[in-house]
Amino acid sequence: MCYLSITGFYPDDKQDDSLQFELDIEGNELNEKVAHLIESKPLNEVEPGELLLNESQVMALSRLLGISFPEGLEYFMGTCSKQ
Repeated sequence: MCYLSITGFYPDDKQDDSLQFELDIEGNELNEKVAHLIESKPLNEVEPGELLLNESQVMALSRLLGISFPEGLEYFMGTCSKQ
């Protein structure tokens, strides 16, 4: 079983690569919605690895998920496996 995770880090110029934000997307339906929103494809077709999210993608995710993302971070979306 695969799910999506969103992580946030300070930009490279801050020289701090520690994780500042992490959100695991819960539930199959929500994971599918996020996959379609960001990748325009079903979750099972999303490639492994991390994708740098642009500002408009982060804003769209904020609306879809109903959360506020901390400002000043670079966000990435990646796939994770549930055991």
